[in-house]
Amino acid sequence: MESFNETLDEYVERFAFIEALSREFIGMRGCGVYALLSPSTVDQLFNKYLELGVSVRTFARQFAMKMV
Repeated sequence: MESFNETLDEYVERFAFIEALSREFIGMRGCGVYALLSPSTVDQLFNKYLELGVSVRTFARQFAMKMV
């Protein structure tokens, strides 16, 4: 059961990451993240976000600013 909970937690965290990233892109670019990045790129960004240990909003905002 532990594995199921870990998978669920990662899914929830990934979803929150994508939502935050998309919100920043919409605010700055007028379109969602998937309009400009491939799903595999978004997955790579999620992994980088996990490595850095910053808040999802901070990471999303910094990355979206780089894309402007």
